Amino acid sequence: MKKYGNEFKVGLFVLCCAAGLIYLVTNTGKMNVKKEGYYIYAVFDDIAGMEEKAPVMLNGLEVGKVDSIKIVYEESRTKLMLKLWINAKAKIRENPVISIKTLGLMGEKYVQIASTQGERFVKAEAVVAGKPYLDIDAMLEQAQGMVNTLGQELKTLVSNLNGTLDTNKDTVSQILKNLESTSRNFDEFSQDIKSHPWKLLLKGKEKK
Repeated sequence: MKKYGNEFKVGLFVLCCAAGLIYLVTNTGKMNVKKEGYYIYAVFDDIAGMEEKAPVMLNGLEVGKVDSIKIVYEESRTKLMLKLWINAKAKIRENPVISIKTLGLMGEKYVQIASTQGERFVKAEAVVAGKPYLDIDAMLEQAQGMVNTLGQELKTLVSNLNGTLDTNKDTVSQILKNLESTSRNFDEFSQDIKSHPWKLLLKGKEKK
């Protein structure tokens, strides 16, 4: 029986690995193969921890990736520019709303593009202003401030109401007494009519 040397076995192993790699590249199409697309730029004041390669969603459908992030220094402000790669099949209508959202419980960020109306489409290399990011901590602080303000207004209202009641205490007391007297008289009248229903007929005749 013919025996093969170690060199032959190593060479055969390398050829098998190369064949497997070529198979993966040609069949999956995911290694170093980039689909056709175009770039647009979104400018934000705050990107809330956004990272490169984060997904870009068009009305909830993933259509691209964040290609790069760049700091832009204007005359009096500092902004952040996201370079977004968009699949060529995805067209964005004019005046889109571009915002940063949080995906899942882990807090991963992604770019959301809302675009449903418009006769024309955003062109490649267009620069679009991003919608300010809503920080949860800032929202909670704002809500807490609203609650504190509402509580103070309620305290002031109750205090004013107590003062009004104290000032008109005698009048309010007299009104309550009149209401109690009226209610008592009505109850007595009702009981009398129930016991002597013929009085209704008698009163009707007296009116004639």
